[in-house]
Amino acid sequence: MPTVFAIAPPGLEPVVARELVDHGHRPEVGAGHVLVRVDTPAKAATLASQLHTPSRLLLELARGQASTLDQLARLVRGVDWSPFLHRRTPIKVSVVARKARIRRNDIAAKKVEHALADVQRAMRSTGKAPRKPVEQHIRVKLDGNKATVSIDVGGDLLHKRGWRQSVGKAPLRETLAASLLILAGWSGDEPLLDPFSGAGTFTIEAGLLAAGRSPFVGRTLACAQWPVADRLSPARGVAPVLSLHASDRSEQAVAHTRDNAQRAGVSVSARVCDVAQLTAPAPAGLLIANPPYGARLGQSEDTVRGVYKALGRALRGPLSGWRALFLAPSPGLARAVDRSAFQITSFSNGSRTVGAYGLDPAEERGE
Repeated sequence: MPTVFAIAPPGLEPVVARELVDHGHRPEVGAGHVLVRVDTPAKAATLASQLHTPSRLLLELARGQASTLDQLARLVRGVDWSPFLHRRTPIKVSVVARKARIRRNDIAAKKVEHALADVQRAMRSTGKAPRKPVEQHIRVKLDGNKATVSIDVGGDLLHKRGWRQSVGKAPLRETLAASLLILAGWSGDEPLLDPFSGAGTFTIEAGLLAAGRSPFVGRTLACAQWPVADRLSPARGVAPVLSLHASDRSEQAVAHTRDNAQRAGVSVSARVCDVAQLTAPAPAGLLIANPPYGARLGQSEDTVRGVYKALGRALRGPLSGWRALFLAPSPGLARAVDRSAFQITSFSNGSRTVGAYGLDPAEERGE
């Protein structure tokens, strides 16, 4: 059975596995990835249009001996490429190596490119080639005297959804936002509030998740152009009635949220509001937040701590009936929100490790 590697940031592999289980699969969790087996390559393409949390999906096509460049070329030519490539499909090749017998990654990539060019020249014209072809990304991993050949199912990083065209400073990747929503157990049956909305990533991802829609709006995945793939344009259907609320002190950020939400087809109530003036849009719900911190926006330590303390006051005051999940770059800043905050996981966000912290409603904390 074909094997798909769902790539995940270290620390969030269990969340990717949980999403795969929700789609009826039996995943195996590894370091930095989750492995899942599918019946056919077309199923891998369908999977790519459904999942919200992996950063990449790699479909393994071949594994074998590659002590020399000629052996590597034979391995590549031995793959049946007809399910994935048209005769004129543009191709990108990436090679990574670990103690490989083949010393030069760039030379190995050229050898693979030439082998694939030979394969494409020998192809018969089968079906109608796409008018605007998407580049297919072939990835080769060299390990000792072995090689693994895979195709990137999406063609590029999967956080690039297509709908987020209006962005501000230091936006959170969409895949991370979806992972945190799943980690928080949000399923659409409670109000959601993001008080640092930025580009609106949390609320928009929440709307797409709850509706069971593909997260890709305005982007063509590479797998959608495989000859073997089914059409990956699921009907939009009727969006569920959700209570999605976004706010930010920046008028520009709120405008970004509204633009992106409209593009994604998600209804979000967005308004300009500083965290110190937060009010509750409902008696209870989930507050989810990626507060600004100095490493990202050049703010002073005192200013950053003040933002986290203001968030804590809101969660003890007007939002005391709400539970929360928020990001913090240190335990000290998490405690500035509330000493009862508990770390759920940590992961790499950009160049540093960030913790995800949970907080129960005030009445459950005895406040």
